[in-house]
Amino acid sequence: MISRTITACAVALSLTTPVFAASDFSLPIDDSFGGGTLTVNGYGRGYMYKYNVIESNGQLAVCGASYFADASSAIGFRRILRKAVVELDGKKLVRDLSFFKQVRSESELNAGVSTCRNTGVPVPASRSGESYVVWPSGGIRF
Repeated sequence: MISRTITACAVALSLTTPVFAASDFSLPIDDSFGGGTLTVNGYGRGYMYKYNVIESNGQLAVCGASYFADASSAIGFRRILRKAVVELDGKKLVRDLSFFKQVRSESELNAGVSTCRNTGVPVPASRSGESYVVWPSGGIRF
């Protein structure tokens, strides 16, 4: 009887607990964005990206946009994106860059709109270091 009561309470609690989703927002791409290109032997330029770490509501947010120069390799690059990490001063801010806005052209990548995601990391008192993307090591099957 006691186990049924505990189970019923757990079910009721799980039904009333709100589910929190990451709140993404948009930001125009400007000169403050850095970025780069990923290439794969046999494919050439396959993935281009722009990103920036900004302050948003007292915490750090990562903003990014991307362009698949070669659509045939997009599936493999998405696997890489899910394992990639953005770090600032050696501290992981966010993992899985698949939320970056996908644009349709290289020109839109340079002057379009990015998708931003709050990281939950408070803004540090001083930001002396640079942010950078840490790409996964190893092979990816295309």
